[in-house]
Amino acid sequence: MAESRLMMNKQPLFLKFTLLGVLVCLLAACNSGNEAESQNISVEKEFEEYRKNVYEPLDERSFEFAEMFNHYASIIEQPEEAHSYLEKEVIPFMEETRELAIDAHDTLVNEEIRELNETTIEYLGLTLASLQKSAELSAIEVDTVDVDTVTEETYQKAVKLNEENMELQEKIEQTGVEMDRQINELMNEQ
Repeated sequence: MAESRLMMNKQPLFLKFTLLGVLVCLLAACNSGNEAESQNISVEKEFEEYRKNVYEPLDERSFEFAEMFNHYASIIEQPEEAHSYLEKEVIPFMEETRELAIDAHDTLVNEEIRELNETTIEYLGLTLASLQKSAELSAIEVDTVDVDTVTEETYQKAVKLNEENMELQEKIEQTGVEMDRQINELMNEQ
């Protein structure tokens, strides 16, 4: 009797595993079909989709970023407000912007588009790093606003951060030039 109960319990379990196996095979077959189909997308078509779904939204965000940065520059004389705005508004906005490019990367098929997106991610990452350096510098300014003299250590830290930020600015410029080159090359292929 106990043996027949055990056999009865094994049948539904066996059936569940069989159905699960069939489901896994069906999903794998569907995914491999989609993958094969997406592998055949032309560079021109993928670039057009990339422009519409990634590049144009990033471009729109660049205008928003420029407005935010202009606002930051207008309040720079108010260290606490400027620092807070940078930390709470500008940096999170740039993090979201970079995530858009990162999220798109796994869906890209053609090497040229993937390379452009990698350059875009690098550009946004460098910009984010620069903003973070600027936030560190503004934090020093907030900390020393009511101090008559700045310590040598604080001064050296600010100088180092500024130098690092200048290096980042050069890399941002170089990466921007490379990104423009890649876009122009892709546009000329169309």
